[in-house]
Amino acid sequence: MNKSMIAIAMLVLAALAVSACAPTPPPALSQAEVQEFVKAYVAAYNDGDDSKLMGLIQHDAAASSIASGRLYRGWDAISSSSSENLSALARVSVSLGAVDVTLLAADSALAVAPMVVNAERFSQDGGGKLVSSEYPGALTMIVKRTPEGLRLIHEHHSVRALAPAKGA
Repeated sequence: MNKSMIAIAMLVLAALAVSACAPTPPPALSQAEVQEFVKAYVAAYNDGDDSKLMGLIQHDAAASSIASGRLYRGWDAISSSSSENLSALARVSVSLGAVDVTLLAADSALAVAPMVVNAERFSQDGGGKLVSSEYPGALTMIVKRTPEGLRLIHEHHSVRALAPAKGA
């Protein structure tokens, strides 16, 4: 073997060694894991667990949330909006419909689902009676796999006109 052939063989061996040591990329997101993430996010919201809810959101300035026509940019702004005063409401919960998932890349996906927001408030007559209103709507989320696990990087939810109150 001449020197140039030895050099080529050494380069090929080095390339093979480097590629063998390269980390294996994680598998592409599956529809099931994105659906489970969305369900866990809604469950944390329904439980009123702000700590768990905020733990599911990417902790950086690029995260965004749109709710009730307002845009919140960055984890800090989303965290502040999450803890805004809802004293006029006794309870808010979300019922989630089927979650459709569209993969955007190996590590990110779009989730779209119908939802119904149920808001309970105390009647305005001062009787202490709970009045329940349902707001049908939809949500979208963009979810990304990070070293910490799946994280929400964008969400948008909106509701349609108020349905007649139950118990009014």
